Amino acid sequence: MSELLQIEFIDDNFTVDKSEDYQLLVRQGNHRSQMAIFSQQNRLLLLLSWQKDVREERVDQLLHLAYQSKVLSIDTNYKMLIPNELYNPSQEVYYLNAFFLDKENHSLLSSYIKPFAAQCIYGISKEEQRQLLLNFPDFMIQSDSTAILSALAAIASDHKNYLSLNFGEGYADFSYISDGKLIYHHMQPSQDADEFNYFLLAIAQEYNINLSSISIIISGQIEVDDPTYQRLKKYSNQLSFLDLSGVMECSNFNVLKKGYQKLSLFGLLCA
Repeated sequence: MSELLQIEFIDDNFTVDKSEDYQLLVRQGNHRSQMAIFSQQNRLLLLLSWQKDVREERVDQLLHLAYQSKVLSIDTNYKMLIPNELYNPSQEVYYLNAFFLDKENHSLLSSYIKPFAAQCIYGISKEEQRQLLLNFPDFMIQSDSTAILSALAAIASDHKNYLSLNFGEGYADFSYISDGKLIYHHMQPSQDADEFNYFLLAIAQEYNINLSSISIIISGQIEVDDPTYQRLKKYSNQLSFLDLSGVMECSNFNVLKKGYQKLSLFGLLCA
């Protein structure tokens, strides 16, 4: 096996002969891509990652099998949420203008986040879109935000008020839900604890969020010994890592326990 390919988990029941009954989820990150294959009952059967833009024979074989469904999540800086009653697909050129993108070289994609009655729209270059469709044929393309917010709506249904923080490589997705409604969602730069702290306090002040009393749900690339986590503990004792056990099953408890680290991938189950 290539050092560029990391197989994190294989269920004993996984077999390529039954691929037509499986769900294939892929997340393309900045440096590595991740793949998860699930049964129709959302049981994790295979989890692996590989270096982005490096062809791996085993990965290619898995990508080109027949599946019940195939979904790809991508990270993009050009995205926004629009209340469904305000969204008009005929206004594509104006949405692209808001991103400072031109229609000749860029496409606008959108997905409906039903629990929050909002459209997630995001712009990508037509060249990137062409390459994505070439590398991932017949996939439905979704934004990371769609995966994150859809999972939050499904998992945190018992919480009416909470702040979600999903950490990536040098950024954090802030999502604030009040009375069951999505109030704020945006990706902010977070290269270190100080930069994260600046945006945390700014958002709390803008939306009158009491950090000491609100539930804070954490996901992504963060651990309890991370400086950012330690910073959060100064503001709140209601921190919890996102629990995905209500959405997916896995025979390996450690993989399920760390499922919050792959919200942008596993969240596609809810999208």
